[in-house]
Amino acid sequence: MNNLAKSLHEYFRPASITILVKVFGFWACFWLVLFGLRHLPMSTFGGAGAPVGASIVIVATLVLIFGLLRIDGGSRHDIGLSFTSRSLLQFVLGIGAGIVVVAGMLSALILLTPLEIEASADSDILAVLGASFLILFALALMEELAFRSYPLFRLRQAWGIRPAIYVTSIAFALYHGIAFDNLLGPGVWGLFFGWMAISTNSIALPTGFHVGLNWLQAMVGMKPQYGGSIWEVSIGTSPGLLDVETLGFLIQIALLIAGILIIENLVRKQSKGT
Repeated sequence: MNNLAKSLHEYFRPASITILVKVFGFWACFWLVLFGLRHLPMSTFGGAGAPVGASIVIVATLVLIFGLLRIDGGSRHDIGLSFTSRSLLQFVLGIGAGIVVVAGMLSALILLTPLEIEASADSDILAVLGASFLILFALALMEELAFRSYPLFRLRQAWGIRPAIYVTSIAFALYHGIAFDNLLGPGVWGLFFGWMAISTNSIALPTGFHVGLNWLQAMVGMKPQYGGSIWEVSIGTSPGLLDVETLGFLIQIALLIAGILIIENLVRKQSKGT
């Protein structure tokens, strides 16, 4: 009982409540900017307009972040925005890791379900790659700034690693829409993004990973709103061991378990000071 009372006191002490109010206020402003842009007469988030809309939100988000840092008396380093010579390498490694993860998932789906893959009709591969990368990089950076910079690191300061990652992951899922599928989709990926950000004290690695995940999905036609594709996936006529929905659900559950395990491992390491 004493431990519970101590934990509740830590969670609800005035300093923690102040941080919580600032984080949720930050998210409210972020969503207001998004809402305003999405209701402009011109398209700022669809297709070729996505980088423009995302860039506007990035600037607005950075203004909010640095305004809050000025109020807090903190620095960019405190919230994972201190970029070093290793940041570019981490970003590139993140892209590679994201591509490998999606490639593994697609391989399992193609081998075990009726899913098939074939070359797309798009002929200008370099143009498709470049356009989709630009769009997805802008959107990934926007989302990582909104969920894995100030919110994640300030919530860790208030409540610790575990609550910080889970709260930002749930918020990230709700940002994609109020649906259970988003908890097992973006919400689960949020666990990995948060783990990467805290492990490296930077958003470079999770931003790269975020880009890599979405980039390969776009290249196989799973995100047609963000440019063309090099390949296309479809449901074939040959039966598989499992249907696509079942295996997809099992993969997401496996990712959820993996995410929980790596977070617990990080908490143990941090508590030991390693």
